[in-house]
Amino acid sequence: MPPPATDPALPPLEQRYLLLTFIPYYVDARGGVWLDRLWHHDFVEHLRYLSDVVLAAPSYPRREGPDDLVRLEAPDGVTLSFVPLPHLETTPQAVRNLPALVTAVWRAAGDSAIVHSGVAGWPIPVGWVGNAVAMLRRRRLVIVVESAPWRPSTGDETARQHVRALIYEALARFFVRRADVSFFTQPDYLESLAGDRRAGCYVTPATWIREEDILDEAAAERGWEAKRARPVRLLFAGRLVAEKGVEVLLAALERLEAQGTSARVDVIGAGPLEARCREASRALSTVALRVQEPVPYGEPFFERLRAHHAVLVPNLGDEQPRIVFDAYAQAVPVIASDTDGLRPHVDDGETGWRVRPGDVIALADAIGRATDEPATLERMGRAARERAPRFTHRGMHESRWRVLVERFGRSATRP
Repeated sequence: MPPPATDPALPPLEQRYLLLTFIPYYVDARGGVWLDRLWHHDFVEHLRYLSDVVLAAPSYPRREGPDDLVRLEAPDGVTLSFVPLPHLETTPQAVRNLPALVTAVWRAAGDSAIVHSGVAGWPIPVGWVGNAVAMLRRRRLVIVVESAPWRPSTGDETARQHVRALIYEALARFFVRRADVSFFTQPDYLESLAGDRRAGCYVTPATWIREEDILDEAAAERGWEAKRARPVRLLFAGRLVAEKGVEVLLAALERLEAQGTSARVDVIGAGPLEARCREASRALSTVALRVQEPVPYGEPFFERLRAHHAVLVPNLGDEQPRIVFDAYAQAVPVIASDTDGLRPHVDDGETGWRVRPGDVIALADAIGRATDEPATLERMGRAARERAPRFTHRGMHESRWRVLVERFGRSATRP
């Protein structure tokens, strides 16, 4: 079911809220806590409606973190504490540290009223431990399902990977059907994991955009006016892995090249297929393929995005990519795979085009059509911008806020 409408006057929850994640935090020499910039962007929204938060995650020295760390500061009136979890980076390490993980989560859950967890991760999902502990200790359990990376997507999975997928799927269903509240980023996750259960299950699409990131009508007009004077250029922005449809995209461009069809495509990202993309950029001539370095999320990324006429999202898996809403905020339509994660948000012919996942011919045809129809892209981009305000990052959190208040009440006696 969709989450209830947002009420900005909602009170914060006063229960101690244990947020369990595999995303690490970093500690400096003075005890200050730092988060990856995008995780910080998301985490601080939780502090608007949770007044007593325990973050349980792997901990590392700050010097071992990425360059874009942001110091975490608790707002006035918010109690914030941390539980360092053992590292689970490899299978042997995960097996060796499993008893310590169970002990740490058991203790943290014992002093909390609500446990916030998940169902994904590798090699051992932290959520499996958190969910089991919450059930055993009779704590309220909140599960967020953002993606199902265990599900086959490329067709190249081994027998071992298929067996692993069966185990992950079964445990995901088991935990979701026993949680007090489950949030899903797309309807199919709810349907496939929750089954007949609907109480406590809500769809809240994942998005990063802020209200101020969305172009107003005048800015959208200026952007499209500038693009009318330039040839159509399309953008792929994401991890350069098979699951994102990178090989399908390159095959589509090679097909256009063989047909003598000109097209202009930029690829921004990093990953194991980067060398393959750069090789293709050198081999293609009629098709102009540029491979560019990633830029920071925020205005640098949005500036790059809105310079393009459309965004390519040829995903093979069923996840719900945030890039769709990033594009909409900049009045840019999308050419996307017709997957469960994308179908609810891409209205074919209105805010973009959908093509069959993995269909090289269909994707090539859509790229060729986009090159020939800039006016259609502009129309769809304008319609996409009008949808963007429905999908802000703050709006996503406010939807969860209302659900938590309605399900659990503002306060409760702590264990």
